Amino acid sequence: MSNMKRALLLAMVACTMTMQAQRPPITPAWAFGHIAWEDSMNTTAGAERIVNGYLERGIPVDAVIIDSPWTTSYNDFEWDERRYANPVAMMQVFADIGVRTILWLTGNVNEKCKDTPMQKAATYDEVVSKNYGVNNSQPYEWWKGYGQMIDFTNPNAKQWWYGQLDKVFSANVYGWKVDQGEISLPDLFDTSIGKMSNREFRHYYYDAMYDYTTSRKSSEGLIIARPFSHQGGLEASVEKMNMGWCGDFAGDWKGLRQQIDNVYRSSQYGYGAIGTEVGGFFRAKSSKTQFVRYAQFGCMTACMINGGENGAFSNHLPWYHGKDVEDIYRWCVNWMEHLRPYKFSTVVEAHLKGGSLMQQTCLEEESHRLGCDLFTKAITSDENTVTFHLPSDGDWIDYWTSECHAAGTVVTQTYALDRFPLFVRSGAIIPVEGGKGVRTFVVYPDGRSSRLFHLPVGDGVEYFDCQVTCDEQHKRITLHSEQSYDWAFLVNGHRLNAHGANVTLKY
Repeated sequence: MSNMKRALLLAMVACTMTMQAQRPPITPAWAFGHIAWEDSMNTTAGAERIVNGYLERGIPVDAVIIDSPWTTSYNDFEWDERRYANPVAMMQVFADIGVRTILWLTGNVNEKCKDTPMQKAATYDEVVSKNYGVNNSQPYEWWKGYGQMIDFTNPNAKQWWYGQLDKVFSANVYGWKVDQGEISLPDLFDTSIGKMSNREFRHYYYDAMYDYTTSRKSSEGLIIARPFSHQGGLEASVEKMNMGWCGDFAGDWKGLRQQIDNVYRSSQYGYGAIGTEVGGFFRAKSSKTQFVRYAQFGCMTACMINGGENGAFSNHLPWYHGKDVEDIYRWCVNWMEHLRPYKFSTVVEAHLKGGSLMQQTCLEEESHRLGCDLFTKAITSDENTVTFHLPSDGDWIDYWTSECHAAGTVVTQTYALDRFPLFVRSGAIIPVEGGKGVRTFVVYPDGRSSRLFHLPVGDGVEYFDCQVTCDEQHKRITLHSEQSYDWAFLVNGHRLNAHGANVTLKY
């Protein structure tokens, strides 16, 4: 091995070790759900049509992404009122029905733009005159036009940028979809602190967006950003990305498989919460079967983000494919909502100790654990018969049939369209949404199980701890909590209720 190759290998290993050692932030509890995404009409009518279409069919929506172009020039943060005549009113309507708004951006200010009414941003000359752009404010071509990337290593430029964001960051805006403005920069360029590689600079960019958002909305602020991407490698920092989005895939089987690859690699690098772009974004549209299998994989990740330009008002909408697909999609979204406390607790644990919501990812078999206690295998072809290995620890219960399998069992199973491989670890204690202020756990007794949980206090990042123990021999459940609540335990088909901070129940 040459010295150059050896140095490169050592650098890659060091980078991997560093990323794995970092701990992800806590993701706001509200974000573990269903995010609608309108990137076709790019108007108030389009956003309302997407959101209302789901809600009218009983499919929850936690947030809506207003994608580009929504400004008069890219990243001037002036609403294009031809598209969004009254954005404040639009966002208030969404807020009134429990839907948060997320806005698209990159770190660029343009001299020439695509798809916006103004070519040159009103702030462009100021950026140049103050040398707030990277590479000594030399403009460059990127995928939305021609202009500057703000130099986020420059404290003055960063504070100026924050002032621009303040124009639109209101009570009803909860964060940003932070896109790849930096990807078209050279591999090496000048910054305020010297020459820097594109990869090094990305962290300044994404970190700045995270810091701004969490400083303005400390509990519920969110950036949706790329963790590992097949387009550019590692992007946002592990410790400053609270929702991952592996983007720009086709809606066909190839796109789904490529997205699974990106999601799994991101988890392996230590990113805490990674969602799924259901149906991809561009190129091939999903068929009925592809769309369903996309959604079933997505509901076993941190969140489902559904929109994209490849059929935003056709193939991306579950009811477009028929009532059966609408019902399957509704189940997937409700399943994610049901698991919100479980996913939140797992990401808090990753924040405290390192790790990811998705565990034991196996790209060869396209399978993973969601937290410790749930296991799935993606279906990525028209063939509904799949073969896979169950995890090598504990027994595993088929969610659909209740059949119990030994650790490491090789399963060959045919799954109808409304089913997919879904298993629960025997002995699991899973916190779920109980409704009406009741903290609820589903318990699968097997010997003695005990687990410390970090449960959300509200919709943000605040939490309290509680320890739940199930003793099958004595048919007893005990709970010790930092706070007093109404509790419910679902055990072997029976519901047990209690109240307090310290609880003992027999089943």
